[in-house]
Amino acid sequence: MDETDKTILNILRNNARISNRDLAARVHLSPPAVLERVRKLKDSGIIKSFHTCLDPIKLGFGLSVFIQLGIERNILDHDIGNALAAFPEITAIYDVTGDDDYLLRATVRDSEELRQLMSRISQIPGIRYSRTTLLMRTLKEETFPQIR
Repeated sequence: MDETDKTILNILRNNARISNRDLAARVHLSPPAVLERVRKLKDSGIIKSFHTCLDPIKLGFGLSVFIQLGIERNILDHDIGNALAAFPEITAIYDVTGDDDYLLRATVRDSEELRQLMSRISQIPGIRYSRTTLLMRTLKEETFPQIR
């Protein structure tokens, strides 16, 4: 990956909907050359997918929370991960080190929906404890840092 590929990735990171022509102009290459570079970045797995970023507040999802989970040591944790992945409210599941075993991010409409989610999570066999932290506001959120 050369500097042009890094520039392409940084542009796409900020605007995945940029036209191929505009992207080519920004990196000073022909549109076919840029299209080929993007194809190679996708084929190599560096670009995994393109996403639309939705505003949860405008869609009626007023609460975002982080949930820390501890699990029993004698269980198969992939079963817990699969069970958690089935909940549509949970937007991210991280297997972490430290005092907790999993860190989840969830987005719900209100406190009642959060209560219901926490009740369903607590019914998963092997969950030892949970702690929930309410996200008050987001100061910075990027899925990946700038390519250097």
